[in-house]
Amino acid sequence: MKRLLTLPIVAFAVLTAATAQDVTTTVKGICPASAKWVYLYDEATRNAAPDSTAATNGTFELNIKGEKNALMTITTEQAKAVSLFCDGEPVTADLTAATVKGSELNNRFGECQQRVKAITDKLTPYVTRYRALLNNGAMDKAQRDTELLKIMREASPLQDQLEQTMRQIVDENKDNLIPAAYLTSVISDYDTKQMKELLDPSRPYASHPALEMARKHLEDMEKADAIIGQQFTDIELADTDGKAHKLSEYCGKGNYVLIDFWASWCGPCRAEMPNVKANYEKYHSKGFEIVGLSFDSKAEAWQKAIKEMGLTWVHLSDLKGWKSLAASTYGITGIPASLLVDPQGKIVARDLRDAKLGAKLAEIYGF
Repeated sequence: MKRLLTLPIVAFAVLTAATAQDVTTTVKGICPASAKWVYLYDEATRNAAPDSTAATNGTFELNIKGEKNALMTITTEQAKAVSLFCDGEPVTADLTAATVKGSELNNRFGECQQRVKAITDKLTPYVTRYRALLNNGAMDKAQRDTELLKIMREASPLQDQLEQTMRQIVDENKDNLIPAAYLTSVISDYDTKQMKELLDPSRPYASHPALEMARKHLEDMEKADAIIGQQFTDIELADTDGKAHKLSEYCGKGNYVLIDFWASWCGPCRAEMPNVKANYEKYHSKGFEIVGLSFDSKAEAWQKAIKEMGLTWVHLSDLKGWKSLAASTYGITGIPASLLVDPQGKIVARDLRDAKLGAKLAEIYGF
């Protein structure tokens, strides 16, 4: 699980148009009777102040002027948001039911939003609890971290369902603009080959401004893939007792070794650890090893996390956070991250998370 804090708005992160043609899209809608104002966000400038229009007895009307196929989000303080493509055709929006209808594209996009909403509605209580805990300064930090991790684990099945649904939406709509609204939210679920296929220039959404982050991610993936086939780079860091060790003590010694980049403060890292631990316990007797390289800056938090989660493999860190030698040597800009090193010390895979780790190890060890 990777994006718990952003789940309620994940379906609405989008876009501006790939064309400079200006259009006017008229939106007539329903909103809660108590709403005084309806807010309009251009997702291209989400951080800017929204436009607004007065609501009257639970109804509103907007004339949206802007680039064709820009994506706009409409909401009130009392209702959920709906998004629509500004394509020049009339739209009806119900902010109480979070539905949108209009052109063929917006009808289809509205159906996609309903599919996502069905899951995010179930996730919202977890997000509410998570944020409340984060803001609870009176709670003991260790207790709070334990509770935060518990919430993430409880929400994990729904998060997986959400990501699967968004991937399905992308796959089903490769002939239109809708993937621009969802692809960035699930980029970590695809490998380099899959991302290149999804962002092929022939795709109608591929050059959309909303996918700038996805295109940058692909560039980073291609750069990172350049490390595959190379020998690991040796570095020296200290273990939990302060004793210095080199990676070469473990890598290139005849066994497969997972170099796991993580930190005690990284929620997604901790959520991934049960999977890493299960694979270690399954394949360690066959020679599989793990070396955890932590981006912690506080020894106590690092050591406590190792103990709490029962991580019995080798752990090293220079306690310099993102300035760690491990980060600069291997170009790690986000965690969790990992590299799989073969018995000769050659890097053969990276970022094996979730089912990918087990699948790769099953391929190696035959079970």
